[in-house]
Amino acid sequence: MRFVFLVPGLFLSVCLSMPAVASDVSDLLKKMTTTDDHLNYQGVLVLRKLDNLVAMHVEHGVDDRGVWESMVSLNGEASRVVRVNDKVTSIYPERRLLTVTHSKNKHSLHPALPENLEKLEAYYTINRLKNDRIANHSAVVLDVVPNDGLRYGYRYWLDEQTGVLLRCDLLNEDRRVVEQMMFTMLEYLPSIPASAFAEIDSKGFRERQLDQVTPAQQNPAWQVNNLPTGFMLTQSRVRETSKGEVLHLAYSDGLASVSVFVEPGQFVHKKPEGATSMGALNAYRVSVNQHFVMVMGEVPAAAVKQIAQSVVPVEAVPGE
Repeated sequence: MRFVFLVPGLFLSVCLSMPAVASDVSDLLKKMTTTDDHLNYQGVLVLRKLDNLVAMHVEHGVDDRGVWESMVSLNGEASRVVRVNDKVTSIYPERRLLTVTHSKNKHSLHPALPENLEKLEAYYTINRLKNDRIANHSAVVLDVVPNDGLRYGYRYWLDEQTGVLLRCDLLNEDRRVVEQMMFTMLEYLPSIPASAFAEIDSKGFRERQLDQVTPAQQNPAWQVNNLPTGFMLTQSRVRETSKGEVLHLAYSDGLASVSVFVEPGQFVHKKPEGATSMGALNAYRVSVNQHFVMVMGEVPAAAVKQIAQSVVPVEAVPGE
């Protein structure tokens, strides 16, 4: 889950083949792709990751300036995140810190149903489960099951009337829930909730711009020779760090995603190789040609290992 916020109950499963998704589900999926373009709402969102629970007050609105979102933490460190179209501002009052970044493709602050779900039939199978109720809203339940052992499964609860994603579970290879997002309260509003978008007072705050990366590389110097079926390169950038230039390659099948980092050679002998994991996140580290390679993502351990062991410099590819 890109969120990376991510049990299951007992539901009657009716399998739907992807090319012949029932018309009501197909209509709901299409509706979901435009939900944020016209709906105003507020609610309370709970995120479960590892043993941590985070509650957020969410407000969402649309006006003549575009899409506005606000998320305010209700427990733990005080924080507020505001998105106006593609600009995302995060405020941490206790640290007197404000960060600014930009959301690629104007992604929502909280998890949303992938727009291309109907196009992933080669890698996932969709099962329609018995309707459920989340935050007092009737919900259609979709179970997205991977067709191989190199990606996780997902379960989505969608508001039957609007298509808003009410709950999302990330399931590992054993079909156990390892991350979860759920609205515990959701209220639709006739107009934009003005209280959410008061002007941000940044006086006395340290401000950091988090978009300090070089432009995307058209022909990166490293590549992966053995990607899981369906994964494609979606981003290639070099980031300037205290360690020097670090190459970041991002791959996705349209639902799951994996990051590959290639660091300068002077750090090869200072870090352990092999597999590590933290909840749904798996990582695999290996040294290649005097460089240190780390692959990480919310996919099974077998996937990050396969990718890491096939990362090579372009000039070393046979026939190049």
